[in-house]
Amino acid sequence: MTADSRIILRRDEGAVAVLTLNRPEVRNAMDTAMIRRLGEMVVEIGEDPDLRVVVIEGAGDKAFSAGGDMGEMLTFDALKGDLIMEAWQWGLEQVERSPKPVIAAIHGYAYGGGTELAMACHLRLARADAKLGQTEIALDHIPGGGGTQRLPRLIPAGIATEYLLTGDPIPAEVAWRLGLVNHVWPKESFREEVMALARRIAQRSPTAVRYTLDCIREGLRGPPESGQRLERALASLVMESAEARDGIAAFLARKRRPSDG
Repeated sequence: MTADSRIILRRDEGAVAVLTLNRPEVRNAMDTAMIRRLGEMVVEIGEDPDLRVVVIEGAGDKAFSAGGDMGEMLTFDALKGDLIMEAWQWGLEQVERSPKPVIAAIHGYAYGGGTELAMACHLRLARADAKLGQTEIALDHIPGGGGTQRLPRLIPAGIATEYLLTGDPIPAEVAWRLGLVNHVWPKESFREEVMALARRIAQRSPTAVRYTLDCIREGLRGPPESGQRLERALASLVMESAEARDGIAAFLARKRRPSDG
């Protein structure tokens, strides 16, 4: 195992791939090599037919990710900074564009780049002690991994603007009320709840899941008409799949689907 392979650990639990940010000594702060590797691993999982859902978590008990590596940032000049931020945006786009749902399992600190990573995921699940936030401005710089773009799309723009301009942290319960996270669970049951939801999604048709994600992305990026056209086309394709035909036949026969427990 190389040093690079240890910065993000992977374990597969059935159809769920779990990626662990593995720098607990610096609260899982991410440098450029780490964010590139994360993007590559998400692409690899996206191409594996045996895997259906990705969960991203942080090692240790203190942080999902405290953000970008400050030591690396001190070496930036304008050109190097632009190249590094391009790498960050590439890595997070691989997460956002994954054909398989990516879930952020957030505990402790998720500041700066940690929040940017969480926002690139399709679902955000928070432990009760989690704190998110685009805290860059408190250190006199600004987000570079998409924070100014994703936060106003996930919560009301005026509230997002206030958080971006103050750098204040967002406690888990507040994040839930704003719609920034899907669920908040206590420490004692957090991992079980995360994996239960991941396994539920993994039971769904991979074709339907992939095309649902495609429709959501298109709808968020363009006018509703464009998203609806794509939805029509993909819904027609999905209806021809074996999974869809089996699901409809089971419904008509009033049988319980395996995924219903």
